[in-house]
Amino acid sequence: MSVAFHGAHYCWMNGDVVETERAQVSAMEPIYLGIFEGIKAYVGKNILSKGKLNIFQWKPHIDRLWRSAAVNGLEIPYTKDELLEATKKTIKMNEFDTNVYIQPRVWPRAGEEDKVHVVIPVWKFNTILGKGNPEFGKIRRFMVSSWRRVSSDALPPQAKSWANYQNSSLATKEAKRCGYDGALFLDSRGFVSEGTGACLMTVRNGKVITSPVSASILESVTRNTFLEFIPEDLKIPVEVRDLTRVELYASDEAFLCGTGGEVTPITSVDDIKLGDEYPGPITKKIADYYSDLLAGNVKKRASWLTPV
Repeated sequence: MSVAFHGAHYCWMNGDVVETERAQVSAMEPIYLGIFEGIKAYVGKNILSKGKLNIFQWKPHIDRLWRSAAVNGLEIPYTKDELLEATKKTIKMNEFDTNVYIQPRVWPRAGEEDKVHVVIPVWKFNTILGKGNPEFGKIRRFMVSSWRRVSSDALPPQAKSWANYQNSSLATKEAKRCGYDGALFLDSRGFVSEGTGACLMTVRNGKVITSPVSASILESVTRNTFLEFIPEDLKIPVEVRDLTRVELYASDEAFLCGTGGEVTPITSVDDIKLGDEYPGPITKKIADYYSDLLAGNVKKRASWLTPV
């Protein structure tokens, strides 16, 4: 049996399921020029899918992978359906029966820039969602980073490229040095952008506010999902507009949303406490509904789930 990495004995690489420890490439590979995608599969909780894994929002995620490839001048030599079948096969080979993180990766081959490596590692993860989950309500002190979010005239922040995450790494390290749990970016204009690995949503006077794509944010699948279900299903008004730093400080609630962090409440920004209740009531309402969506408990949104 191969050595398991993050609980995964197998991954998919360039057309085949292989042992994870044998999925090796040369140290000369330009991995830093690559792109990737972050996708999750959750265990179903309803009668029809109880105990079965469902990939959440596969199509928009894989569509974004193709857009990222186009922006970065990469051509993926497989179809989207082929990568879906590869993902399902890899999950089954690992015999996973709990929540699974899926991260397709694409980068140009060394010395063959017109060809790419395509790898799909998968691993198990623990969600912070679910009523009574102590991880959800942890105190999280954030700061506004001195580093600005990379501008779209320098790098493509709307694409999910490895190079963009050096920007995030610098801000994360700064936050840790300063004793904070995380960092938020301003864009090159001085408006609020996003977090280091997720989009930001704030709440003021019962309304959810989030920055536009033009504020150098990633074209987030999770954010787009929230922008659809929050006003339609929860009847909570939403505004997409530029947000000033002052407005951020004056927010009643704030949370990050993304595949990795799901719904991550923020307690304070630059030691300014947000609102009187933490996590805030609207943040909790959104998180509970999102948890139901992921578990397959919302019939009208069943199309967002792809069975493994």
